[in-house]
Amino acid sequence: MTTDQLKTLLGNHKFALLVAFLMLIMLGFGFQLARYIDKGDGLIVKAQKETIAILSTDNNKLTTRVNQLDVEMELTQLENESLTKTLVEIKQQLEEQQQLLTFYERVVAPEKSDSIFVADDIELFSLGDNNYQLRMVLLQPTQQKSVINGSLKLIIKGELGGEAVAYKSNDDNFIGDDITFRFRYFQAVSIDFSLPKTFEPESLLLSTTVYRYKTNKGNYERTLLWSDIETEVSKSGLSQSSVSTH
Repeated sequence: MTTDQLKTLLGNHKFALLVAFLMLIMLGFGFQLARYIDKGDGLIVKAQKETIAILSTDNNKLTTRVNQLDVEMELTQLENESLTKTLVEIKQQLEEQQQLLTFYERVVAPEKSDSIFVADDIELFSLGDNNYQLRMVLLQPTQQKSVINGSLKLIIKGELGGEAVAYKSNDDNFIGDDITFRFRYFQAVSIDFSLPKTFEPESLLLSTTVYRYKTNKGNYERTLLWSDIETEVSKSGLSQSSVSTH
């Protein structure tokens, strides 16, 4: 049935009422449908908000844990650095103690030796501007201990202006005197001296005649290469480990 036929059958008034009724039904259905859709969207939004809240909470927990781990890692690194530094210091102390123990063992209970005198632990420090410091320990390695004495002569050989030159400890332009020694067990020696700027040192010669009281007990002589014993010294300390010769 067409609209015109329905209008003729019902009349204008009833047709208008029917149209109005149908429009009300459609309006109500549309409203209910809108409410349903809106309610569904609200549930979706609520679910999304709850999901966001849960994810935010988890993210905050993870962020907090990451920060805690960062702090723990940094503390662990600092602790490891401190432990490493402590271990290095302890190792250095042990090495120094071992060297000291070895030294005193040689002094108090030396091995059998025919030599009555020896220059040991020889160290030469370059202080800059052709200034030097020579250190050594004079020992009596024999088991029989009695006072020995003498004068240790130093001779530094090298080149100056292309010519071979030797500086002796008893020269006035070098040290001025030989090194006098008198001891029963050992004697530490430290000497400061200067050399000409253009002088190129090559070797150090040590020599002496050893006396027990006034009795000549023999001669001692030792030659060391300058490059083997020289150690540079900066303002902050030694630039390298000193070379100890035995």
